[in-house]
Amino acid sequence: MQKTSDIIWQDVQHQVLFEILDLLKEPDADRQVLCRLEAYTEYHFTLEEEYMLALDFPGRDAHVESHEFFRKEISQLVRDKQEPDAQFREIIATFLTEWLTRHVFGIDKELEAFILESSAK
Repeated sequence: MQKTSDIIWQDVQHQVLFEILDLLKEPDADRQVLCRLEAYTEYHFTLEEEYMLALDFPGRDAHVESHEFFRKEISQLVRDKQEPDAQFREIIATFLTEWLTRHVFGIDKELEAFILESSAK
């Protein structure tokens, strides 16, 4: 995966998210991969949102709203009682990877620039 941010912690966390999404495509992937994705997503989003709050990021509301969409999608998948089959996991992984890619190279770039201009790098 290509570099996603000039902020080291943000780039590393994005890479982990993409790695977990890739695990969903593995033949032996199960609900635990979705649970891991949910937990790591929450960890990452919470940290970004703490930075937004601490730095009074002007795009905070829209950014958090975007995070909420992703949280909701993953939560619904985790709460589903039926174990996803390989085809469904592939669809899930593709959808979430495309969403995350657009998010990371779109709205996250605004946050990245704001953080880099602050003293809180």
